[in-house]
Amino acid sequence: MRRAPFHATIGAVASNQHKVSLKSKLLSRLETLPGIQRMVSREPRSMTHAGSLIDVFAAFVSLDNQFAQGEANVALDLLRHAFPEADHGWIARRLRRALRSPKSIDEISEQIQGSIQAEELVHGCMQLYLLVMSSGSQQVSTAAFKQLLDAVNAADLAESIITEFSGKADSKKLPFDKITLAHQDADILLPDHAIGCALNAYRSGNIIIIRNMGAERLWLSGTSLASGDCLRMRSHQVITISSWSLNYDDLSFFLNAKRTGVGQTLFLHETENGLSIERVKSSQSCLKVTIGTKVEVEAIRDAALIALQPYALELNQAIQLAMSESLNLSSGSAMTMDQLRLQAMKVGRRFKIQAGKQQCRLSNDASALKRGDVLLSPGLARRCILDIRYNSNSGSGSVRVVEAERTIIVDGVPIRHQTRLHEGSLIQLSANQAVRCRFKDGILAEERNVINELSLNSLTHSFGSGQKALDNVDFSIKRGEMLCIIGPSGSGKSTLLSVIAGQLRPDRGQIQLNNHSLYHQLDRLRPFIANMPQEEALNPQLTVREHLRHASMIRRPHLSQREHEKRVDHVLDELALQPLAHRRVGTAGDKSLSGGERSRLNLGLDLSSGAEVFLFDEPISGLSSKDSEHVAESLRALARNKIVIASLHRPGASVLSMFDKVLVLDNGGKVAFYGSPNEMVQYFADACDDYQITSAKRPDALEHTFSAGADFVFDVLETEMFDSGGMGGNRRFSSTFWQERFESKMLITRYNEPQQMDTKEADQRKEDGGIPTPLLKRYQRWKEWHRLFRTHFERSFLSKFRNRGTIYSIILEAPLLALLIGLTLRASSEGTYEFYTGLHIPVYLFLTVTIGMFLGLTNSANEVLRDMPVLRRERNTRFNASLYLLAKFSSLSILAGLQCAIYTVVGHFMLEIHNMWFDMWLWMTMTALCGTCIALFVSSWVNSERAALSSVPLLLVPQLLLAGALVQFGEMNRGLFRGAEHARAAGEEPMPARFMPLRYAYEGILVTQATENPFEQNRRTLQEAIDPLSERSFKFEQNLQLNEKERERLRTLTNALTYLMGTGSNSAKEAKELNRQITEIGLHGTTDDLEKLQTWPEDEHEETRGSMEFFVNSRTNLLVGKADIERIDYRKEEERNIFLAEYKFPAGVKMHTTNYCIAALAMVSFLSLLMSRLVLARKMKKTS
Repeated sequence: MRRAPFHATIGAVASNQHKVSLKSKLLSRLETLPGIQRMVSREPRSMTHAGSLIDVFAAFVSLDNQFAQGEANVALDLLRHAFPEADHGWIARRLRRALRSPKSIDEISEQIQGSIQAEELVHGCMQLYLLVMSSGSQQVSTAAFKQLLDAVNAADLAESIITEFSGKADSKKLPFDKITLAHQDADILLPDHAIGCALNAYRSGNIIIIRNMGAERLWLSGTSLASGDCLRMRSHQVITISSWSLNYDDLSFFLNAKRTGVGQTLFLHETENGLSIERVKSSQSCLKVTIGTKVEVEAIRDAALIALQPYALELNQAIQLAMSESLNLSSGSAMTMDQLRLQAMKVGRRFKIQAGKQQCRLSNDASALKRGDVLLSPGLARRCILDIRYNSNSGSGSVRVVEAERTIIVDGVPIRHQTRLHEGSLIQLSANQAVRCRFKDGILAEERNVINELSLNSLTHSFGSGQKALDNVDFSIKRGEMLCIIGPSGSGKSTLLSVIAGQLRPDRGQIQLNNHSLYHQLDRLRPFIANMPQEEALNPQLTVREHLRHASMIRRPHLSQREHEKRVDHVLDELALQPLAHRRVGTAGDKSLSGGERSRLNLGLDLSSGAEVFLFDEPISGLSSKDSEHVAESLRALARNKIVIASLHRPGASVLSMFDKVLVLDNGGKVAFYGSPNEMVQYFADACDDYQITSAKRPDALEHTFSAGADFVFDVLETEMFDSGGMGGNRRFSSTFWQERFESKMLITRYNEPQQMDTKEADQRKEDGGIPTPLLKRYQRWKEWHRLFRTHFERSFLSKFRNRGTIYSIILEAPLLALLIGLTLRASSEGTYEFYTGLHIPVYLFLTVTIGMFLGLTNSANEVLRDMPVLRRERNTRFNASLYLLAKFSSLSILAGLQCAIYTVVGHFMLEIHNMWFDMWLWMTMTALCGTCIALFVSSWVNSERAALSSVPLLLVPQLLLAGALVQFGEMNRGLFRGAEHARAAGEEPMPARFMPLRYAYEGILVTQATENPFEQNRRTLQEAIDPLSERSFKFEQNLQLNEKERERLRTLTNALTYLMGTGSNSAKEAKELNRQITEIGLHGTTDDLEKLQTWPEDEHEETRGSMEFFVNSRTNLLVGKADIERIDYRKEEERNIFLAEYKFPAGVKMHTTNYCIAALAMVSFLSLLMSRLVLARKMKKTS
């Protein structure tokens, strides 16, 4: 192997890694603060030992001062797997730093000694020895390996690993799991035709290492493994041995069976419908099958109907079979032991507790168990370890939670430590997995609630014109299978996926999940279906990683942040997008991502969901052939434990061969074929022979089962009819012809075919039919709602504030409008502009709230519409419209607040409005938020951005006319008043104006300016102190007359009010301070104190004016004063609501006008959000 220079290779490796985000740095700093660490949830394998492991790897790599590419690949792969929550760029930089200054073996041993537990040490040494084996100088590396483990008192571990991987026989018990696969003398016997193939599988923790022990080369999903070589097996890889494929889950099954020594027992008997598989022995059971590393078959009843070729099975006799051997039915069909094992993995397991044993440990993590313990199916619930004690005579017991990453529920009650059990108690680990206690029978029965089958029965759907989109579609697909839907454009592929997704109710027929009708239990079943339509659900302002993280958190809000990061890393690796993780997506025209990269990202949004059925509409559209194969492989990996259905237009042979079934739809949604890809090619090849169809794309007879793609099928379907002149015309065979031909073929096939296997679970017939049910309690729901709100908010905030248009509107739009308005309205009745005599302050206040309303409407008019592709994608995930709208409203509130703040700062400066900034900003912001809520309703209601933007003037102009500023209410058309001329003359408001939020905003801001400015507040404070004393001064009753002290107090207050009205200042700041002093003296001082004050500045100049004039505008005071005079007209007996008056009387209750207007704006905002929620929720649930 050619080896690169040490530092050059380091640089090359590091340059391929993406940069650490600022968020990651901040989080890492925060977690070091006292108290913060306790708030951060940590996974079992956290970043605690990351630096130490990197130092160890660097020490071994640098032993020969060279760094080969193989060593780089192994080191980075192991580190990324060991610490999935770590940023890949950080790992590369940390490794580079360690390589530049490598530590000696002695230093490393001192660093790790005592800090790593025994289990972690085994796990780390297994990984380290992989690095040793990839080294070019294995002798030196092996010696260092021994030295290191000897220094940490683990010499026996080093000897075990070296001996095992050197191929030497050793009878000592290994500190890790191991199984052997070979043609003979092995734990797992390979098929007869696999002579020359052999391998060992080792497991420590969740890492599986494959070593090729045979003469033949092995293949792991395209990666070659020569004889004697080792490789870590990834979760999506598949080992192909001749015609037998083993994935990660298969090897885990065998490793678990050998570790615990507990196989899965099934009971079989043959029925009219095929082979029945039960977990409990019944009176009909004839075979007992125990599946572990080998299969043990015992005849427990007359087994004449079942034969095990070439064995003759006698009653009560047990024999051992290999996975490749077959079970033959009397009907003629056969099933291998491995197929039976796969069927057994789909149902829950039953565990027979050892006789006399009163305690057992139960877990879904094999590393936590020893031989004789109970291992549950992994992957269906978070990691947990439980200890169960029981008494088989009384049928009672107890369970203790040793470790659990999520709450365990026993008989519907959450437990954290320990609780009692009784006969039949149900221990729920998740919505998909539980354990039933049958103590009297000595049995613990695992119950798995998953979607095992999806079936369509006579599905028909037509559009409004009466044209059929789907016509009697029938098929069924089981868990672990992948279906491809192909057909010409307009054949109903997308419509079929929408119907299966629960988003388009069919006219006739049923869709069933585990024999439950989808549309009869839509709310319950739809969350288990993930639909990925062809439309792009990407936000140009978000990065690739942010897209995947948000998608994961929306779909699985119960998971922790670290768990989401792990899932995101996995999806990034699966779709080869890791180098682009921190790149913004941009628009299709920006070329930030290529078309293929955008398609893969769009596909990946649902890969981290917890759905059971995945629907993909044209997932490989626009991709290269290699990218298409990569995506198809990802779908294949996903289909191991799920149901996957994908519509493809014209897939090639290599892509098509990865699917288990193919559904061919012809025009009008008619089924032209359903079956395996090989059967499809054979079917249409036979049609060519039957009807003399010539196709240039027809494969040769010897290779048609694997070399033909969809082009051949389309070529046959669309065979043209030629006229007498040899010119092509219409199709020779209609879609009805192909539909009828296939129906006839299926009738004959089903009549002649052997009866199929029927799997059932005799002890698991529950009312819910095995459908997962949520286990969330109230406190968990609040926690998930908080995570959903945070995710929606972050997505909305980032997409809004990363948009240049938003920044321009904050920096330019608001201040330019304020500057223009300020310059235009800066006019006074005197020669020099003064705020007190300003002519247009009421107009400015009206324009302020108008612009607030305008900003709110324009900021939000198309917000929901822009998110509709994403919302349609997420509608099956129990979409919460309230949380989405609240998050959207919150992010838009920040934008509105910033815009209003900049506007009011500039506007107040231009018009010299002092000490009223916060009040005016608050009114403008409240108006903008009201406009935001109205616009969100419009955006939820309409169906196009054009309609939404066109609604802005329709919403704004009526408010301008009816706000009472441009046209006074008394001058409006009398037809707008309830009571016509009389009502208008009495000062009432026009009826339409009562529904205009801008009218309340204008009234509120103007009354606030007139009554809440600093001068008026001081004046009112003094007046409120004077009034009760002044009233008593005119009383003649002895007990109510003022005493001397009170009369002096009244004189001081009256003088203070006189001083307040007559003081002068050079600036607003001086005026505010002087007014404050006068008020304080009036309330708490004496007349002498007032006389000591300097009420007019000695250095008087042209800027000097009365203190009142800095804060009071005469026009504003005139409007409010006039309205108050009309309100308190002595000729009117009842209290009236007069526009711009200081008080209102709704329902006879006195209320300050500012509070009245705030309540009105809040009511409009709330009702708008409520209607938005109702409309949006209805859209998301709509199925027609």
